Amino acid sequence: MKAPLLPSLNKHGFTLIEIAIVMVIIGLLAGGGVSIMGMLTQRKARNETIDYLKETKEALINYVTINGKLPWADTDGDGNQNNNATSGTLPYLDLEVRPSDPYKRVLRYGINSNLGTDRPTTCNALKAGLSSGPRVIDGDGAATSFYIAAIFISSGPMDLDSDGDVFDAITSGSHQGDNTDGTPNYIRHTPIDTFDDLVVYIGGNELYGNLCEYLTLAVNNGTGEPTAYVRDANQGIDLGNISGGGSTLYEIISGTRIEIRSSAGGGGSIILSDPPTPICLAGNGFTITIPP
Repeated sequence: MKAPLLPSLNKHGFTLIEIAIVMVIIGLLAGGGVSIMGMLTQRKARNETIDYLKETKEALINYVTINGKLPWADTDGDGNQNNNATSGTLPYLDLEVRPSDPYKRVLRYGINSNLGTDRPTTCNALKAGLSSGPRVIDGDGAATSFYIAAIFISSGPMDLDSDGDVFDAITSGSHQGDNTDGTPNYIRHTPIDTFDDLVVYIGGNELYGNLCEYLTLAVNNGTGEPTAYVRDANQGIDLGNISGGGSTLYEIISGTRIEIRSSAGGGGSIILSDPPTPICLAGNGFTITIPP
């Protein structure tokens, strides 16, 4: 009678079957580890991009606060804004932010054409309500596009919609848009199989709250006094004129330099008033009186 076959043992006492099972388990763990590492790397890059977009938005708000306008877009890739350019890439040198996102790409950037000139033009446009410029649909809200002050976009790592451009579009469903050129509108949306862009926009009301404060200026011209001309020296324009004994209210931007002059167009001389002008006005209301 033959002795039963016993499993082969190596010098450590493990059978070949046991070794094979261990190798299979190691292989499975290694494969899963690669998958997990890839997922963690993608998440890290996305979180870093979100931080960069927050940094960019803060830099834009600070720029507007200092300069009274948004920077124009960069159209020649040198990092500086190009005058009157409403669409292009982020002028990162003007904003003093990093030149690219964690995917090594410069952000796409667009602004409303009324918001790149000066503070009065910007504030008057914001106060009237934006009726032109970039439009966006936000996937977190209604499927209706609306005008915005500015938008900047990170393309994400992939061209998920396979159109040859890393900036994606959504062309089906209730929320649709195209971040390639914003035609007919841009789209902000949570990640899906065909979309991985990260989008941040600044609405008109948000910009208005950070930039514009209007005050009511009352100008009283004394009885018997000649016509007085109220001049906005910041913009170099006459706000109006007041005959002797008249009084008029003007709504002006806080920080405006006002002159009361004897002739239109900045001519003539400064008229004596209480308080004396020129004066830079701030606050919620103010009165200038020309004594009789």
